[in-house]
Amino acid sequence: MNETPEIALLSPEELPITLGAALDGPSKTVVSDLINTHGFVVFRGYGIHSDQDFHRFVEGFGLENFKYADSFSNAVRHNRTDRVFTANEAPPNVEIFLHHEMAQTLTFPGALFFFCEKAAESGGATPICRSDLALKTLETQNPTFIAKLRSVGVKYRNSMPSEANHESGQGRSWKDTLTVNSAHEAEEKLAELGYQFNWLEDGGLSVQTPALAAVDHFGRGKDVFFNQIVAAAAGWTVAADDREPRLCFGDDRPIQHADLADSIKAAYQHTVDLNWQTGDVALLDNLKVMHGRRPFEGSRSVLASLCNPISRPAVEA
Repeated sequence: MNETPEIALLSPEELPITLGAALDGPSKTVVSDLINTHGFVVFRGYGIHSDQDFHRFVEGFGLENFKYADSFSNAVRHNRTDRVFTANEAPPNVEIFLHHEMAQTLTFPGALFFFCEKAAESGGATPICRSDLALKTLETQNPTFIAKLRSVGVKYRNSMPSEANHESGQGRSWKDTLTVNSAHEAEEKLAELGYQFNWLEDGGLSVQTPALAAVDHFGRGKDVFFNQIVAAAAGWTVAADDREPRLCFGDDRPIQHADLADSIKAAYQHTVDLNWQTGDVALLDNLKVMHGRRPFEGSRSVLASLCNPISRPAVEA
């Protein structure tokens, strides 16, 4: 089955929204119904031209702000306002593969907004995947793999450089990622959160998460393939002296290449490209859809705002 998501598109004629004003109940219902059906909605033609406009637009939805500085993500980003920042600033030729935002951490946003400040001359679409559909495909094609994920979860490993690396999609330094000033503080924080870690020869830090759920329903009654398996398998880079695998099951057993290949294939079978127009805003349900970034040519600027932080415990062995 090659079912792809539909793009739900709203215009001011269909749903008037005043910048700086709170959405009324009926307007919230319209948006909520589209999100529940499609997992995301695109607002086009709302006269949003700047980061300040975007900030005011997001505030109208009344969602809790999730500051990027408080996250455990190691993507390089820069704040424009207290709730608006640049999206992943990996070089234009680098593809950012499908993922749920911060699904490799213990705290992640329930929803996220993107604003296209400037569309690329060529390329630069945001692929969006329905994770519930991807899971359904994987349960049919590789039920043993999904059963194992349900049982023990997954662990992620990545490397944080000693200084920010702007040539990498995961180039935020360990000091910035962990919000610490010293190696001692970093070790204390990681130990408190249940992370394994080791220092690299170049001063970077290799970390492994505790076991995290990779299939979850978040109390909604319908499971989704909520994880970073596709992005980690297809695109994460590690330091030259970090020889450990980027992924393993929560019981430390290796995930087979065939399982990873099945995950990538299933995800992209249920993906649609959002081809940006300057001024577009998209609202994504991070618990239902994955997103990424296609390579592009020329200049492109997409800003982000994270909302409704959710924390979860590690999977118990």
